[in-house]
Amino acid sequence: MQPADPTSVVPALLEEIRRRFYAQAEARTFHRDRRMLLYALSWPATWLEHRALTCASARYTTLITDRLDDIAAHGDPARYGPYFPAYLLKCVQDWFQHHGDELDAELKHIRNALDQILASPSLALTVRRDAHHLALLAAAHRLLHTQRSQRQPAADRQLSLF
Repeated sequence: MQPADPTSVVPALLEEIRRRFYAQAEARTFHRDRRMLLYALSWPATWLEHRALTCASARYTTLITDRLDDIAAHGDPARYGPYFPAYLLKCVQDWFQHHGDELDAELKHIRNALDQILASPSLALTVRRDAHHLALLAAAHRLLHTQRSQRQPAADRQLSLF
């Protein structure tokens, strides 16, 4: 699963999740969980953006599909039960907490090596496209995060100043 077009990464990952973990579930269950799945899939982009790292779309897809493989091999269906997206998000966050330094060193090393090669216009365009793709995913994550955190309504017993 190596999409060539960066815009096809998220739909391909969503289809992979639907195929692996929602095959026996009703279609409405997958569509109910879709927003939180998008949140979980875009969380690594925010992590990378905070550390000023970029990676190719294929590498980003590999990061996610490796987590999906781990969940399929070692996951406990009773643990995530009816709400898989929260379990996926927790697994991704835990992996980045434990292996983030290794990934950081790997991506920084690649970025420093590519600085000398970036004189090539076609490679520079590819790097810019990958960075733009990560920026879009991080922006989508922030948007989904703000929609998730709803303010609590004020108590009716408390009077307003106005």
